[in-house]
Formats: sequence, structure tokens, C-alpha cells
Amino acid sequence: MLVADSIRFGHFHYDSFNAIPDFRSQRYLPEAASNIEMHKHANGYRARYDISATDFDAYLDGLWTQYGEYSAVERGGFMDEGQTVSPELFNHTFDGLNWTCPATAVVYYSPSEGDGGGATYYYDADAGLMFQRTGFW
Repeated sequence: MLVADSIRFGHFHYDSFNAIPDFRSQRYLPEAASNIEMHKHANGYRARYDISATDFDAYLDGLWTQYGEYSAVERGGFMDEGQTVSPELFNHTFDGLNWTCPATAVVYYSPSEGDGGGATYYYDADAGLMFQRTGFW
């Protein structure tokens, strides 16, 4: 198991969505993502990648259209959605990754599963840079 875990979990870099070798790590990740840095663990991943505002908006709208009716929380139901992320929250979420909180990053959410699975997106539209925390069980 130690050998398998060393291949499945840890820090990885992928040029594109299609380069990611496992479907679990593609979960809640836009296909238009590129230059993906990903820290994978048993219950999800944290990622940083490039994506245009147009591509991200289309992706998030598509998620909500397809899965919104099954979400444990309705769209817009998270208290901080649409707000600028605080540096304290960002640093807590991405602790240990040495990523800097963008001053203009805004918080968005995917539909959430009843068991807490889903994704939180911190998007800096000016830079086209996304930071993402995804949990699945």
C-alpha cells in the first residue's frame, strides 16, 4: 500500500486536464484547466491552475445545471459565495503549499454532496488563476 499511495498521493503537475491519470482527481476540475499543480490526498485534492473567466463561468454554470437539483446546498446558499477570500481562510485552506492569496480572488462553490463532497473555488479573474479545494469520500 505504501508504494501505491506514493504514486496516487502527493504533489503532481499536469499540463492539461486530459493528462491527469485518474478520474477521481478530475472530479470538479474544469476540462479547460491548464498548467495544473495538484496536491492529492485520500479524500480529495488541492489544486492551482490557469483558466479563463469565460471557461470557468461556463464550467460552473454547467455543473449547477447538471447537478444543482441534487445539491445539499442551493446555488448562492454558502455565506461567503461571491465574496473576496480572506487571506486567513486562504492560508488555512492551502497550508503547506506556499501559495500566495490573490488580493482579488473570489469564492465560488460547486454543487455539494450530502456527505460534504464538492469543491470550493478561489478565482482571480484578473490573472486567470484558480485555486481549488475538492473533497470526496
